[in-house]
Amino acid sequence: MSERPRVLLVEDDDAVVKLVRRSLSRQRLVFDHARDGQEAILVTQNHLPSLVVMDVMMPHLDGFEATRYLKRRYPGYLPVLILTALDDRASIDRARAVDADYYVTKPIDHADLRAATRLLVELSAAEARLAAGEADATPDIVSARAELCERLRARGLGALAELHEARLRALAPDHRLARREPGPPEGHAG
Repeated sequence: MSERPRVLLVEDDDAVVKLVRRSLSRQRLVFDHARDGQEAILVTQNHLPSLVVMDVMMPHLDGFEATRYLKRRYPGYLPVLILTALDDRASIDRARAVDADYYVTKPIDHADLRAATRLLVELSAAEARLAAGEADATPDIVSARAELCERLRARGLGALAELHEARLRALAPDHRLARREPGPPEGHAG
């Protein structure tokens, strides 16, 4: 029996923590919790999660800087889903600049959160399998990243889709999303 995926929920609002846990309760996840970015860094030293769900506006170390640190500290694949009330272009650009994998705004679209969480956890597991030498993980990575790209583009978050498209180009250059030419900057349709 395989181990249940771990999700690190980095959030300083207890009501949001309960809401996210309830929303994701059917996905058989194990949750760790950190109240700010500094605590998140400490938690990952003991248990590297399959996914980090990161608030942005927190005391001590904000979610953007914590994401930047985690992405550089763990250069394999550690997906970070930004969960924030910030719905402006500058914040989305900051999320892209720190290599965030997905962006969900509050109030939470629970269907989007569940779908993104499922895809990012699957992607995390497949990337780990590929890193361990299992070449048969590639189709799972391509499938999850393609779906993430489509979800992000449908939400007007093409800048975040670029990260996934670059990985698609590396793994499956003939994939239709991997061949997509970059278009004009997109507005946020969140």
